[in-house]
Amino acid sequence: MNKVIALAVAAVLVGLCAVPVAGQSLKLSPASVEVNVPAGGSGQVEFYVIDYSGDVEISLQGIPLTVEPVTVSVDASDEAHRVVLIIHGDEKLSTQTYEGFIRFRTRTAGMMDVAVEARATINHIGEDAVFPTTPVVISIAAAAVLAALLIVRRRRSLQSSV
Repeated sequence: MNKVIALAVAAVLVGLCAVPVAGQSLKLSPASVEVNVPAGGSGQVEFYVIDYSGDVEISLQGIPLTVEPVTVSVDASDEAHRVVLIIHGDEKLSTQTYEGFIRFRTRTAGMMDVAVEARATINHIGEDAVFPTTPVVISIAAAAVLAALLIVRRRRSLQSSV
């Protein structure tokens, strides 16, 4: 009995892993993206919707930023339809990498049909990343200035002795 349950669970897991970005009639490429997004700006990602024609709703899952457009009309019945998304940064957030998903959902007659997700890594670059002032950075900068002063002093002493 335990072997049957284990085999059933394994079959379900293999089935889930086999088609991570394909739905009933909606396929998405690429399966994962990475983008840099400045806090006061935005970043772009590009997807191709395959084998689906109709409206697709787009949202971010596990990522506290906003995406545009939130709905696109695609016609990918004959070939892939290119979709360009703009992900907006948030000036209130600091520098951080967010791991989550970009979800594409279809609608037919007002009901959700298929949801397909692409893995997303968003490198949000906050205002704090402009000039890091950690103690290590300050120490390195001070050591570099001190070394430069010692080199200049040494050169002057060598020139005056010649």
